[in-house]
Amino acid sequence: MKNLFLRVGRLWCLGIGLMLMRLTQNRSGFDPVTGLSVPSMHGRVCLIFLAICAVGELILFFRSPKEKTDFSVLFAPPEKELPAVVLGSLLLAAGGALLALEGFQQGALAAGVAGALAAAAGAGLLLLNRKARAGEELSVVPLLPSMLFAVFFVLTVYIPVEDDPVFARYYLPVLTAAMIACSFSQLAGFLRKDSSPRGFVFAGDMTVVLCLMSIADGNPARILLFAGCALVMSVYLLLCRDPAPAA
Repeated sequence: MKNLFLRVGRLWCLGIGLMLMRLTQNRSGFDPVTGLSVPSMHGRVCLIFLAICAVGELILFFRSPKEKTDFSVLFAPPEKELPAVVLGSLLLAAGGALLALEGFQQGALAAGVAGALAAAAGAGLLLLNRKARAGEELSVVPLLPSMLFAVFFVLTVYIPVEDDPVFARYYLPVLTAAMIACSFSQLAGFLRKDSSPRGFVFAGDMTVVLCLMSIADGNPARILLFAGCALVMSVYLLLCRDPAPAA
C-alpha cells in the first residue's frame, strides 16, 4: 500500500487537485466577452504547483538509475494490475474512436489519424501485456501505434491554437500532449534497450499529473484519451521493479 501511494497515489492526488483548480480557472479566469485571461488565483496556483511538481520530479530523476535496460528486466508482468491496464487501454481505444469520428467528419485530418492510431494503440497495449504475462518474446511492434498516436495528437492539440494569444488557455493541453509523446517513446525504448528508468519515471510521473489536470480542458474524446494515458502510465510505474539508486 505504501508503494502504491509513493509511486502512483501521490500523482493522482496532485493531478485531481490540479484538475479541480483548472476547472475553477476555466470558469472565472477568462473574460466571457473577449476570451482574454484575467487575474486568477487558481491559475497562479496551478502554475506554482506544476513547477513544484516538476522540481520534485527532477530531484527523483537524478536519484534514479541512468543505465539503459530491457523491458522485461525493468517491468514485472501485470498480475493484480491487469484490470487497470485493460481499462486504460480500452479508454484509450474508445477515446481514439471518438476522436477519429469527430476528426474525419470535420475534415481535420490530423485529428482523424490520431484517433485511429489511438484505437490501434489500445489494442497494441493489450497485446503487449498478454505477451508479457505469457512470458513470450516482446518486440516494439505493439507500441508503434502508441508512438505514432502521440505524434499526431500533438499536432491535433497544437494546430487549432497556434495563433491563440492567450497562453493561459492553451499551454496545458499542448504540454500534456508533448509529455504523452515523451512517455510512450520512453516506454517503447525499453523494448530496444534504448531507455533508462531515469527518463521513464520522470516522463511517466509528469504524464499522469498533466493528463488528470487536462481532463478539465477536454471534450469527451480528449477526456477518454487523457484518462486512458494516465491509467496506462500509472500501471507501468507500478510495474517497475526496484533498482538500486544511482550513485
